[in-house]
Amino acid sequence: MSRMSRIIAITAFCATFAAAAEVGSSLQTTCSWKSVMGPMFGLILGLIQLAVGLGIAAFAINKGLQVVSRLLGGLDIWAEIKKKNVAVALLAAGAVISYTRVIGAGIDSMTKSIANLVNFELTNGLIGLISGVVNLAVAIAVASFAITVTFKVMDRLTKDIDEKAELSGNNIAIGAIYCGILIGVSGLVASGVSGIGIGVDKILTAIAACLF
Repeated sequence: MSRMSRIIAITAFCATFAAAAEVGSSLQTTCSWKSVMGPMFGLILGLIQLAVGLGIAAFAINKGLQVVSRLLGGLDIWAEIKKKNVAVALLAAGAVISYTRVIGAGIDSMTKSIANLVNFELTNGLIGLISGVVNLAVAIAVASFAITVTFKVMDRLTKDIDEKAELSGNNIAIGAIYCGILIGVSGLVASGVSGIGIGVDKILTAIAACLF
Protein backbone atom coordinates (compact mmCIF):
# COMPACT_ATOMS: atom_id res chain seq x y z
CA MET A 1 0.00 0.00 0.00
CA SER A 2 1.40 3.42 -1.00
CA ARG A 3 1.87 6.26 1.45
CA MET A 4 -1.05 8.19 -0.11
CA SER A 5 -3.33 5.17 0.21
CA ARG A 6 -2.43 4.79 3.91
CA ILE A 7 -3.16 8.49 4.50
CA ILE A 8 -6.56 8.18 2.78
CA ALA A 9 -7.38 5.02 4.77
CA ILE A 10 -6.42 6.63 8.10
CA THR A 11 -8.40 9.77 7.22
CA ALA A 12 -11.48 7.71 6.30
CA PHE A 13 -11.15 5.73 9.56
CA CYS A 14 -10.92 8.90 11.62
CA ALA A 15 -13.90 10.45 9.83
CA THR A 16 -15.97 7.31 10.38
CA PHE A 17 -14.98 7.19 14.08
CA ALA A 18 -15.87 10.86 14.53
CA ALA A 19 -19.24 10.39 12.83
CA ALA A 20 -19.99 7.36 15.00
CA ALA A 21 -19.06 9.30 18.12
CA GLU A 22 -21.33 12.17 17.08
CA VAL A 23 -24.25 9.81 16.44
CA GLY A 24 -23.63 8.11 19.77
CA SER A 25 -23.64 11.45 21.54
CA SER A 26 -26.88 12.40 19.83
CA LEU A 27 -28.50 9.10 20.78
CA GLN A 28 -27.32 9.50 24.35
CA THR A 29 -28.91 12.96 24.51
CA THR A 30 -32.14 11.59 23.03
CA CYS A 31 -32.24 8.68 25.44
CA SER A 32 -31.58 10.83 28.45
CA TRP A 33 -34.10 13.54 27.57
CA LYS A 34 -36.97 12.87 25.22
CA SER A 35 -37.26 9.12 25.76
CA VAL A 36 -37.59 9.69 29.51
CA MET A 37 -39.24 13.09 29.84
CA GLY A 38 -41.82 12.43 27.10
CA PRO A 39 -43.48 9.42 28.78
CA MET A 40 -43.13 11.07 32.20
CA PHE A 41 -44.85 14.20 30.92
CA GLY A 42 -47.54 12.02 29.36
CA LEU A 43 -48.07 10.19 32.65
CA ILE A 44 -48.49 13.47 34.51
CA LEU A 45 -51.00 14.72 31.94
CA GLY A 46 -52.81 11.39 32.09
CA LEU A 47 -53.14 11.64 35.88
CA ILE A 48 -54.42 15.20 35.56
CA GLN A 49 -56.91 14.08 32.96
CA LEU A 50 -58.05 11.20 35.20
CA ALA A 51 -58.65 13.62 38.08
CA VAL A 52 -60.56 15.97 35.78
CA GLY A 53 -62.58 13.07 34.39
CA LEU A 54 -63.57 11.83 37.86
CA GLY A 55 -64.58 15.33 38.90
CA ILE A 56 -66.64 15.79 35.75
CA ALA A 57 -68.23 12.35 36.22
CA ALA A 58 -69.51 13.33 39.67
CA PHE A 59 -70.78 16.61 38.23
CA ALA A 60 -72.48 14.81 35.32
CA ILE A 61 -74.32 12.39 37.60
CA ASN A 62 -75.66 15.12 39.88
CA LYS A 63 -76.49 17.48 37.01
CA GLY A 64 -78.27 14.80 34.99
CA LEU A 65 -80.49 13.83 37.91
CA GLN A 66 -81.20 17.49 38.76
CA VAL A 67 -82.32 18.20 35.19
CA VAL A 68 -84.67 15.19 35.19
CA SER A 69 -86.08 16.10 38.60
CA ARG A 70 -86.75 19.66 37.47
CA LEU A 71 -88.46 18.52 34.26
CA LEU A 72 -90.70 16.21 36.29
CA GLY A 73 -91.89 18.96 38.60
CA GLY A 74 -89.39 18.39 41.40
CA LEU A 75 -89.76 14.62 41.65
CA ASP A 76 -87.36 13.29 44.32
CA ILE A 77 -85.31 10.80 42.30
CA TRP A 78 -83.45 9.22 45.22
CA ALA A 79 -86.60 8.93 47.34
CA GLU A 80 -88.29 7.03 44.50
CA ILE A 81 -85.28 4.76 44.04
CA LYS A 82 -85.28 4.08 47.79
CA LYS A 83 -88.88 2.91 47.36
CA LYS A 84 -87.62 0.48 44.67
CA ASN A 85 -89.29 2.43 41.89
CA VAL A 86 -87.82 0.69 38.82
CA ALA A 87 -89.37 3.15 36.38
CA VAL A 88 -87.63 6.14 37.95
CA ALA A 89 -84.40 4.14 38.28
CA LEU A 90 -84.45 3.40 34.53
CA LEU A 91 -85.10 7.04 33.72
CA ALA A 92 -82.31 8.19 36.04
CA ALA A 93 -79.90 5.68 34.50
CA GLY A 94 -80.76 6.91 31.01
CA ALA A 95 -80.22 10.52 32.05
CA VAL A 96 -76.81 9.78 33.58
CA ILE A 97 -75.66 7.74 30.56
CA SER A 98 -76.90 10.46 28.23
CA TYR A 99 -75.11 13.20 30.14
CA THR A 100 -71.82 11.31 30.42
CA ARG A 101 -71.81 10.29 26.73
CA VAL A 102 -72.18 13.88 25.55
CA ILE A 103 -69.54 15.18 27.95
CA GLY A 104 -67.29 12.25 27.05
CA ALA A 105 -67.17 13.57 23.48
CA GLY A 106 -65.72 16.80 24.86
CA ILE A 107 -63.14 14.98 26.99
CA ASP A 108 -62.08 12.92 23.96
CA SER A 109 -60.79 16.07 22.26
CA MET A 110 -58.55 16.78 25.23
CA THR A 111 -57.25 13.21 25.18
CA LYS A 112 -56.13 13.42 21.56
CA SER A 113 -54.06 16.54 22.27
CA ILE A 114 -51.95 14.75 24.90
CA ALA A 115 -50.08 12.74 22.23
CA ASN A 116 -48.79 15.94 20.63
CA LEU A 117 -47.66 17.33 23.97
CA VAL A 118 -45.85 14.10 24.82
CA ASN A 119 -44.02 14.27 21.49
CA PHE A 120 -43.06 17.89 22.27
CA GLU A 121 -45.23 19.22 19.45
CA LEU A 122 -46.14 22.12 21.70
CA THR A 123 -48.03 24.25 19.19
CA ASN A 124 -50.30 21.43 18.00
CA GLY A 125 -50.63 20.12 21.53
CA LEU A 126 -51.68 23.46 23.00
CA ILE A 127 -54.10 24.10 20.14
CA GLY A 128 -55.65 20.68 20.70
CA LEU A 129 -55.83 21.24 24.44
CA ILE A 130 -57.51 24.66 24.06
CA SER A 131 -60.02 23.32 21.53
CA GLY A 132 -60.66 20.38 23.86
CA VAL A 133 -61.44 22.69 26.78
CA VAL A 134 -63.77 24.74 24.56
CA ASN A 135 -65.41 21.57 23.32
CA LEU A 136 -65.86 20.31 26.88
CA ALA A 137 -67.56 23.55 27.89
CA VAL A 138 -69.88 23.24 24.88
CA ALA A 139 -70.60 19.59 25.75
CA ILE A 140 -71.57 20.44 29.34
CA ALA A 141 -73.97 23.12 28.10
CA VAL A 142 -75.41 20.94 25.33
CA ALA A 143 -75.94 17.91 27.61
CA SER A 144 -78.54 19.69 29.76
CA PHE A 145 -80.12 21.25 26.70
CA ALA A 146 -80.42 17.87 24.94
CA ILE A 147 -82.21 16.25 27.89
CA THR A 148 -84.54 19.25 28.22
CA VAL A 149 -85.41 19.25 24.50
CA THR A 150 -86.01 15.49 24.56
CA PHE A 151 -88.52 15.82 27.41
CA LYS A 152 -90.25 18.78 25.74
CA VAL A 153 -90.62 16.91 22.46
CA MET A 154 -91.89 13.76 24.16
CA ASP A 155 -94.32 15.83 26.22
CA ARG A 156 -95.83 17.20 23.00
CA LEU A 157 -95.99 13.74 21.42
CA THR A 158 -97.66 12.18 24.48
CA LYS A 159 -100.18 14.80 25.57
CA ASP A 160 -102.47 12.16 27.04
CA ILE A 161 -99.76 10.79 29.35
CA ASP A 162 -98.79 12.35 32.66
CA GLU A 163 -95.15 11.27 32.82
CA LYS A 164 -94.69 12.29 36.44
CA ALA A 165 -97.73 10.36 37.57
CA GLU A 166 -96.78 7.29 35.54
CA LEU A 167 -93.21 7.30 36.83
CA SER A 168 -94.34 7.86 40.40
CA GLY A 169 -96.67 4.90 39.94
CA ASN A 170 -93.70 2.74 38.84
CA ASN A 171 -94.77 2.38 35.21
CA ILE A 172 -91.68 0.48 34.02
CA ALA A 173 -92.67 0.83 30.37
CA ILE A 174 -92.49 4.64 30.58
CA GLY A 175 -89.15 4.48 32.38
CA ALA A 176 -87.71 2.05 29.81
CA ILE A 177 -88.80 4.04 26.75
CA TYR A 178 -87.49 7.31 28.16
CA CYS A 179 -84.22 5.63 29.09
CA GLY A 180 -83.80 4.35 25.53
CA ILE A 181 -84.74 7.69 23.96
CA LEU A 182 -82.27 9.61 26.13
CA ILE A 183 -79.42 7.22 25.33
CA GLY A 184 -80.24 7.27 21.60
CA VAL A 185 -80.41 11.05 21.43
CA SER A 186 -77.17 11.39 23.41
CA GLY A 187 -75.31 9.41 20.74
CA LEU A 188 -76.41 11.86 18.04
CA VAL A 189 -75.62 14.87 20.20
CA ALA A 190 -72.18 13.46 21.08
CA SER A 191 -71.38 13.17 17.37
CA GLY A 192 -72.38 16.79 16.91
CA VAL A 193 -70.18 17.85 19.82
CA SER A 194 -67.21 16.00 18.28
CA GLY A 195 -67.84 17.88 15.03
CA ILE A 196 -67.77 21.19 16.88
CA GLY A 197 -64.43 20.17 18.43
CA ILE A 198 -62.94 19.45 14.99
CA GLY A 199 -64.14 22.82 13.73
CA VAL A 200 -62.69 24.70 16.70
CA ASP A 201 -59.37 22.87 16.27
CA LYS A 202 -59.15 23.87 12.60
CA ILE A 203 -59.96 27.51 13.39
CA LEU A 204 -57.27 27.67 16.08
CA THR A 205 -54.75 25.96 13.78
CA ALA A 206 -55.45 28.55 11.07
CA ILE A 207 -55.06 31.42 13.56
CA ALA A 208 -51.76 29.97 14.82
CA ALA A 209 -50.48 29.65 11.25
CA CYS A 210 -51.23 33.32 10.63
CA LEU A 211 -49.55 34.44 13.88
CA PHE A 212 -46.47 32.24 13.66
